[in-house]
Amino acid sequence: MIEILKISSMAIFDELTVEFEPGLNCITGETGAGKSLLIDALTLLMGARASGDIVRPGCDRAVVEALFSHGEGETLVRREITASGRSRCYLDGRLTTVAELAEATANMVSIYGQHQYQDLLHPNQHMRILEETAGLDREAVEGPFREALAAQEHLDNLMRELEELKGEQERMHYSLEELQGLELKAGLEDELVSGLELSRAAEELNLRAHEVLDLLYSGTPSLSDGASLIRDLLLAMANHDAFLAPYADCMQAMQAQVEDITLGIRQRMGRYEYDPQRIEDLEGRLHTLRDLMRKHRTDEEGLMRVREELSRQLSTVEDSRTLLMEARQRLDRARGAYGAGVEAFLCTRQACARLMAERINEDLARLGMPGTRFVVDQREVEGIGTSLCEGADIRNATPNQLLKGEFLISTNVGQNLLPLARVASGGELSRIMLAIRVQQTGSPLATLIFDEIDAGISGETSFMIAHRLREIASQAQAIVVTHLHQVASQADHHLVVSKERRGGSTVSTLRRVTDMDRVMELARMMGGESPSSVVIEHAKELMGSR
Repeated sequence: MIEILKISSMAIFDELTVEFEPGLNCITGETGAGKSLLIDALTLLMGARASGDIVRPGCDRAVVEALFSHGEGETLVRREITASGRSRCYLDGRLTTVAELAEATANMVSIYGQHQYQDLLHPNQHMRILEETAGLDREAVEGPFREALAAQEHLDNLMRELEELKGEQERMHYSLEELQGLELKAGLEDELVSGLELSRAAEELNLRAHEVLDLLYSGTPSLSDGASLIRDLLLAMANHDAFLAPYADCMQAMQAQVEDITLGIRQRMGRYEYDPQRIEDLEGRLHTLRDLMRKHRTDEEGLMRVREELSRQLSTVEDSRTLLMEARQRLDRARGAYGAGVEAFLCTRQACARLMAERINEDLARLGMPGTRFVVDQREVEGIGTSLCEGADIRNATPNQLLKGEFLISTNVGQNLLPLARVASGGELSRIMLAIRVQQTGSPLATLIFDEIDAGISGETSFMIAHRLREIASQAQAIVVTHLHQVASQADHHLVVSKERRGGSTVSTLRRVTDMDRVMELARMMGGESPSSVVIEHAKELMGSR
């Protein structure tokens, strides 16, 4: 329920605060005074698009705020629109996005205006209206459809891939054998280059290694012997000068390092054997590797990926019969699930449609359209699941195609049912829309807003619509913008919008009217700015008939 609406610097509103009450709140006023602008302000809080044009001239921004009460407590929403068209949204004081603001207010306000019943003129919108009224979610059908579509595309792609691969099978075998013979791994090129360099320099390396071993350990004198002698001398000196003891330890560590180096070189010398055949093998592998990298335009890791992909493709060709069978089975299962989903959805929707049509026809009779017959024309359920399972192309059986439907109406007894968009007048559309929308009153904590839905209505029908709106407002807060005195007279609370000139500019204001002020507003709606005493008396009678 909306408790307070505050508007600042928006169009012809300067500063405006409105307190709405439970029940039926009615807003009236002269044409152009700003009645529908109040509704526009609320649509901004529901995520409607905004431009800088709505900012009052001379101001840098327009601000709309509302306090909603609901089952969890209260929610404060705020939206600011700058003169440049930029927008900021706040939810309980926290900066948020337009999408989050719209989601937060979606279940708190429903607005029904003249543009809503334009949807009744478009048959492609009729089933959406029915499903919203019945609380049906097409995801129950669209989810299985996506699965079936994915299964169909998987089968098509597999068949296309197999057709392409079968012509390339011999080439792929040859390429895979080339790659498998290389024993590919990351860094292979560097390893081959390093191994080749080592093999080519083996003789020289072997000679130098022997020289190093002589200097380190085997020769006379050797570095190892010299280090040992120096250590012994330092130890002897340290007996008299403790300062030298650490140096003796260093020489002992050096001797140990010399021994480690000697051991490492001796072990490494096993690889310093000149082998022409090994050099030839390494050169061959390196040449092949570089040729393949140029051929496939990649590095070693890329070649490994090519090898894996070739292996996968060849396995796909070899296992084609099994893969095709599995893909077809997957598609059959998905078709069956989709068909069952469509049938179940249509059965539920048909039952909802019959119930909705019964209630709408009852309402239309009460709204001055006796003898009217409203029905929902939609596809029969029988055979849909079977046709989908028997091989119909799933792309030609989308949810939009299978769930098509249209509202039909006969406005007089004995006339044929015809498409609603071709038959109904503007006044009839407004009543049909009201009869449809009252099926969706939803939560009693939500607010229903009707923006001049009584356009084109007059006479006794106006009273019927007024009483219907009053019944709706007994279940949920309702706000009605109207030009009909019959509707205004039935409101629990009456607000009047008027405009005046202030300092060279136009400003709209809003005031709550009661007692005689309300009588005079009803009289103005009936007889103009200077109503006669007869009109005033009639307004009093209307007030007394509530």
